[in-house]
Amino acid sequence: MNTVKNIAKKISLYQRELNKLSENREAKKVNREEFTLLLSGISTCRKAPGIPVHMGYETLYHCESKKDEEMVREHLWKVYGIQNTESLLEFCEREYSVHKQYEQFMTFWVKAPLFDIEELTSEGRKRFEECKKVSEQFYPILNEKGYYAWDINEKIGLCRKAVACGILSDKEFWQLTDPWVRLAQVFYHSYQEYAVSCLCGAVYFMYLGEPDLDNFFQINFNLVQHLFMEGGAWQRSQWYVPQNREWVDLLGSNPGCIITKAALERDQIGYMYREEPSKNFPDCGWRFFVGDESDEYVNQADNNCICSFNDACIIDPTILAYFYAGYGCRFGKINNRWVQEF
Repeated sequence: MNTVKNIAKKISLYQRELNKLSENREAKKVNREEFTLLLSGISTCRKAPGIPVHMGYETLYHCESKKDEEMVREHLWKVYGIQNTESLLEFCEREYSVHKQYEQFMTFWVKAPLFDIEELTSEGRKRFEECKKVSEQFYPILNEKGYYAWDINEKIGLCRKAVACGILSDKEFWQLTDPWVRLAQVFYHSYQEYAVSCLCGAVYFMYLGEPDLDNFFQINFNLVQHLFMEGGAWQRSQWYVPQNREWVDLLGSNPGCIITKAALERDQIGYMYREEPSKNFPDCGWRFFVGDESDEYVNQADNNCICSFNDACIIDPTILAYFYAGYGCRFGKINNRWVQEF
């Protein structure tokens, strides 16, 4: 655990450095496809048999010969057990889903637990507590941004290799990566934020597998520094912002909630509470407001809308961890932090 604490300190210091970086006014404006490839920045920097050059960030890379294709296919099979689209998707879901664990931990940190920890076996509880304790080192750095970036980076990078050797077609690649790009847009607003999440996620990912954390962290840290150096891919490119908001499914289930028109129009949530769900529609009981609406405004039915809890999360992803809070709980946002009212 001391190793994790030391690495967390290093990432925190680096986060401050990144926040001080001056904006590159000459950074290139990228389209959505280029942005997708840039999200695989760390993964793409790693060498792979059959891919003798950097795959780049402007177009998808394809092997130049059948021999190279065979080398990439052999690499994917030996290292990842991937030989077709199905096994690729299975691997991505199994290995690159540490963001889901972080989501579970957040529900405990904000005292709205996803489940009763007493329901776990003694061994399961010990493992859960251990992993939660590791992630707690990164919570002050990441807050709700979690480990999404690490999973997105690794999955897109792996899919790029699958395209290079013909396991995936170009069309399949863009379809498969689309929701991951939308997810990145919800939780991050710069490559700096994305990079910090990647580094924290990398450490947690390796902690679950092998004990050589320092070496694995340093490798990924060096790659991040390379991407931000003068002329580096993340330094010379703008963060992609779509003209219209892109929605993504953050929840397995998607019950309804009520939100004021003001919160929707201003794209802002600053107050929320949960009550007994309405029987008139599939309702989870959550009610969302900007926080400065008058009682008169809120009491007019026309000023309130039914939307999905997922859509409310797109407006403000910090509410995601509070989904399981009990009925009657109320929260106000103070200095960008949710504070429970008693």
